[in-house]
Amino acid sequence: MAESLLSERVTAVLGWGDRVLDTDATTVAAKFYQGLSSGKRVTEALAETYQELIKVNARDWHKLRLYVAGSLPGALVTPLRKPGRKPAPRYNKTIDEFRDEERKFRVVNRENFVGRRRQLQNCLRAFKLDDKLGILIHGMGGLGKSTIASRLWERFSEYETVLWWQQIDSSNLVQKLADKLRDADLRSKLQNNKNGLKYRLRDLFENLIEAGAKPFLFLFDDFEFNLEPREGGFVLKPEVAEVLDALVFAIREIGREKIIITSRYEFQYDLLSEFWVQGLDAFRKADLKKKLKRLENFNSGKIDEKLIERALKLADGNPRLLEWLDKDVLACKNIDAKLTEHESSSEDWKWKITRSELYAQIDEKGIQVLSNCLVLEIPVPMLALDAVCESISGYQEKLNQAVDLGLIETGSEVEESERVYRVSRIVPHIISSIKLPEVPEVYSLYEKGSEKLFELWGKKDNRSEEKWREIFRLKFANKENPERFREGFSQMLSCDYYSAADSAYKSELKQIKTELTELLKNNNLEEYLCQGEWRKADEQTVVIFYQVMALRDIQTSFIYDDKEFPMSILKYIDQLWIKYSNGKFGFSVQKKIYQSLGGKGKYDKEVYEAFGNEVGWRSGEKQLHYSDLTFSLNTDYTGHLPFQAWQYWEATESMRPKIEFVNLGKLL
Repeated sequence: MAESLLSERVTAVLGWGDRVLDTDATTVAAKFYQGLSSGKRVTEALAETYQELIKVNARDWHKLRLYVAGSLPGALVTPLRKPGRKPAPRYNKTIDEFRDEERKFRVVNRENFVGRRRQLQNCLRAFKLDDKLGILIHGMGGLGKSTIASRLWERFSEYETVLWWQQIDSSNLVQKLADKLRDADLRSKLQNNKNGLKYRLRDLFENLIEAGAKPFLFLFDDFEFNLEPREGGFVLKPEVAEVLDALVFAIREIGREKIIITSRYEFQYDLLSEFWVQGLDAFRKADLKKKLKRLENFNSGKIDEKLIERALKLADGNPRLLEWLDKDVLACKNIDAKLTEHESSSEDWKWKITRSELYAQIDEKGIQVLSNCLVLEIPVPMLALDAVCESISGYQEKLNQAVDLGLIETGSEVEESERVYRVSRIVPHIISSIKLPEVPEVYSLYEKGSEKLFELWGKKDNRSEEKWREIFRLKFANKENPERFREGFSQMLSCDYYSAADSAYKSELKQIKTELTELLKNNNLEEYLCQGEWRKADEQTVVIFYQVMALRDIQTSFIYDDKEFPMSILKYIDQLWIKYSNGKFGFSVQKKIYQSLGGKGKYDKEVYEAFGNEVGWRSGEKQLHYSDLTFSLNTDYTGHLPFQAWQYWEATESMRPKIEFVNLGKLL
């Protein structure tokens, strides 16, 4: 990309050589632009940026690279200290501004606009590269549809903008266009209704080209007022269809003008293939953090964190609700009472994001589909929604309907550009009949969701701890499955990128900390050993270690470090292994072998390798994979099991797992 930009006569390009952490990228942006804005040369600002990255121990500081064509650029602005330079205006706390004289087109001002970079890029690409004649931006109220349209308006300064708010009709459209025309002859032809609207528009656009005038950019905001319900969805009102058909016809004929539509609902329209359809989702992760930094009370540090968490949960990343909560709830004296009131009833705030016509479109089957989808907490591929809804006849139609209505938000994975979906957590507040299914039905949904996400995410190079946490959260939530923790552990072992999965597994165990004491009493280890299911027993042994870690908040690289790990549990596990293997397997058996080889507790490579060969974990110089072990009493090796408890996985530069042995003296 840098090479391409330089070939297009860009002087210099600063970019990353690989994927990096958001924190590193934020540090670079802050420090580099601070240097440039103070009048430093590019090289000076870059040098200070490198120093700052090293100072904060940024993992990927060395991946920041400057590409230059020709000579290096110098300072880009005049330093503030020089005469004639005025300081930048003070930060404006006013969030909203209006882009029209009638003060109807309300948008977030430029200073407070955050996120939506990918959505903006998608829309720009649709116009400039894909040659779409229109863009439809849809989603629940408050997600920033109008603001994105406003940013696009700014990007297309070569267009003459015709703004329309809510209801449109042909006569008023003609009048708006006529008011933009200086040529009386063109106005007369446009207003002469002897010809059809589509022909008058086509002729107007053609005449504008000949006159060297700007093309029109039609921006229709709050377009849902031009829709009417039909069969659980929305279609254009007849008079609106006439106007939009005429515009599309004229633009297709001439090929210059563009259309931007914002609507709470996606609608059925035969010519929608001519449009890029951009759905919006709630703020998450970095975008949410950026938004909160601009909200005074959320960012004050003076409000109890539990109250902040409740407010965040109620808003579920909706920018408009975040602004309302910041101004009207977190600023009041009794925040707790206010939040409780709004959590129990949405009557005072649901109209900020929805309209009454929405409720008539949701039938009983649609409610069931949305309720099932609530088991999935993060944005997921549509196949995951399919998995939890497959028992409902005609569910696919209801899923598509919910997307069109904005009840299921749509977004895309940053790295893969994969479309993902999530039921907004605001939905159960505004439609009380939509709620998480009851026990025991919900257990099967948890299991289906976990298995499908593992199929989609777990069997490839998945480095996202968030995705792994969702897989394990769903797996652990199915309380009808007594093997859920061991099965999750087995999934963790089978993945290509162990580190993220391991961290997620531990994190999700800590979320159910109150249940772990009872779970440890019913751990299935003795059952597996009694039945001779040695591999399951080996995995369950480590699962017990993980559960004890989570219960006791043990923080150590070695999950079995006896400085923190209870010796009683180690002895209990060891006795079970010895009992059901007739003394062939167990920690104490392995310890005797280790000590007989000269092991004394300190790391000794030769002893470790000899030990591995003695118990059948190695073949000469080669370390065996887990699948190569013999999970049977028929093995020739005493001390062959347990195995997993003696190792930890460490990511190498190539992100492949490497086995290291833990000091055996720490166990017994």
